[in-house]
Amino acid sequence: MNYQAELAALAAMSNKYGSNPAYVLAGGGNTSFKSKENLWIKGSGTALATIKAEDFVVMDRSKLNLMWTADYPENEAARESAVLQDMMDARVEGETRRPSVETLLHDLFPQKYILHVHPTLINGLTCSVEAEAGMRKLLPEAVWVDACKPGYILALECKEKMEAFKATYGRDADLLFLQNHGIFFAADTAEAVGQLAEKTMATVTAAITRFPNEEAVEADAGRVAAISEKLAALYGGSCYFMANQEILGYDPATESLSPDHIVYAKAKQLALDSEEGLEAAFAAFEAANGYKPKITFIKGLGMFACDATDKTAQTAASVMYDAVKVVCYAESFGGVQPMPAFLIDFIVNWEVESYRAKVSAGN
Repeated sequence: MNYQAELAALAAMSNKYGSNPAYVLAGGGNTSFKSKENLWIKGSGTALATIKAEDFVVMDRSKLNLMWTADYPENEAARESAVLQDMMDARVEGETRRPSVETLLHDLFPQKYILHVHPTLINGLTCSVEAEAGMRKLLPEAVWVDACKPGYILALECKEKMEAFKATYGRDADLLFLQNHGIFFAADTAEAVGQLAEKTMATVTAAITRFPNEEAVEADAGRVAAISEKLAALYGGSCYFMANQEILGYDPATESLSPDHIVYAKAKQLALDSEEGLEAAFAAFEAANGYKPKITFIKGLGMFACDATDKTAQTAASVMYDAVKVVCYAESFGGVQPMPAFLIDFIVNWEVESYRAKVSAGN
């Protein structure tokens, strides 16, 4: 059967939300469409904003279904390696691209169209102290999943929660919230997915009591230029500066809030009272953490983001600023709740996220 119209609708939905920074930043999020036999899903690291109908990775659903009952190793590294191999083997013949790590989760939903994104507003809720309670108050007929290691373990956890939801409500879930991660929207048409997404965003927005203070601040241009030049040289790339009132009020000691923040801005940031001793502080940070700081906060001045190119430095800045805004929105739900330490450590060392970042950067 020819699914040209359905895939065109999938691409249009992906482009619409992928190009809207309220829903997607950098290479985050993924989308899919399914028939009885196949699943078309965004490839790992591919940009939703520009994806075309022919760019989706085509999967064999019968092979994906076998993964739910497969006997995988207990050892974490061995298990994830085996799962990845089975995922790659579940591609249709001739397919060469790497599917999203969340492919199994997409296949779990019976609805034809899936939109999985990490909206700042939604993560103001999912990264908050009152996260689950807040969701149940605002959207009682949604599925909540606690912070969990991504990949196969997350898929199993979601399967259990979605089956329990169906047993309780007598219908399949169309909303799934992941703590410190994002949300899944599901429907049988791309249009219905959009309606569900916009309704959900409006519901959460109505509960927000404070929005980010994006009032501009005056910064000494010469000072900013000098620091930017020095940081770019130390990093070996480019440097991008951002400043507003919300950034100046952010606590740089805040731990990582979501996988995207680690992938694009690293798990830790350098925070200094001034640029005095910058070189020594930069070197000490690298020695302590094993990587150069992508983000440097200078108290009372602003945020400097470094990466290999101007484009990727700006991406790092936008994702770090996303974290700043998440902290603001979380105030409406009892304050911010970072990722648990075990999950931060897992994401830092997870090969899949490293691959996603490299593809997203064009490497």
